[in-house]
Amino acid sequence: MIITQAPVRISFLGGGTDFPQHFEIYGGAVLATAIDRFAYVTVQRFHHQFFDHRLRIAYKKTETPRNASEVNHPAIRACFKKVGIDEGAELHHMADLPARTGLGSSSSFVVAMLQALHAYQGRFSSTEGLAKEAIDLERNILQEAGGYQDQIIAAYGATCLVRFGNNKRFSVTQIPLSAARIAELQDHMLLMYTGIERDSFSVLKRQVERTGQNHDVLCRMTQLAEKGGRWLADGVPMEQFGELLHESWMLKRTLSDVSLPAIDEAYNAGLEAGASGGKLLGAGQGGFLLFIAKPEYHDRIQAALPGMLPLKVGINAPGCRVIFAQGD
Repeated sequence: MIITQAPVRISFLGGGTDFPQHFEIYGGAVLATAIDRFAYVTVQRFHHQFFDHRLRIAYKKTETPRNASEVNHPAIRACFKKVGIDEGAELHHMADLPARTGLGSSSSFVVAMLQALHAYQGRFSSTEGLAKEAIDLERNILQEAGGYQDQIIAAYGATCLVRFGNNKRFSVTQIPLSAARIAELQDHMLLMYTGIERDSFSVLKRQVERTGQNHDVLCRMTQLAEKGGRWLADGVPMEQFGELLHESWMLKRTLSDVSLPAIDEAYNAGLEAGASGGKLLGAGQGGFLLFIAKPEYHDRIQAALPGMLPLKVGINAPGCRVIFAQGD
């Protein structure tokens, strides 16, 4: 039996510049952190000779296909085919948080699944190789719209500035954060769940279609991500970091229909209650709102958003790893 975990992420700055339609020409950069909420995948041997099916798969649904081609879940089917498993395996997926909340959970699932299936076959996966394999699977095989940051942060973990260049190259720089700086950032972060779950595909598709019109804005967002990485490392006050997020969120709202009137109203209420800045996480139109605010303002912000649920998280979580391995 193999059990793996891969973290979901909070993207602070630069989201949208990780689309190849943009960074292949202009470059891009994303500042993000892995948080202590995970996708888990378990893979173990399935003794199919005693059953009329050859695979067993459990997520929100349970599937019992005869081979990988009969798997209904697109990502699971693609992962089985990519690693060359057609029968004799049982796979279970669990997650700390639901999908469609702007935290990159679908990519965390794919990264954890690839790691688990490779480990099950006795193969080692490098961090870079795992990220690239997940990007290829989601963006090329499954043809899902989106950028590259989710797979990279799920594989690498930590708090990173990820830079993107031509030929689909990327480099990952871990931001050096002391324990005190990590605690300071965590104390200032407040996540509020809007309760709105959305399919990011349509939002991302419109962003991709408008990439040619948005290059100037995206280039400015790259600059803000670079600045944010320096500010976190250099100990710049968190209130200023929040203001940087606010500037970037105002820019991102011009890219396409990434927000909704209800989300704008909630965000403004958070600012009026004391937040220095923040953003909506993920592709847009739902999921979690992130605020940066002094801890003494958190109760006031929560009171201003009575219909939303708060979530406290830890940052700088480890990347994808095998947390349990046992032979037959």
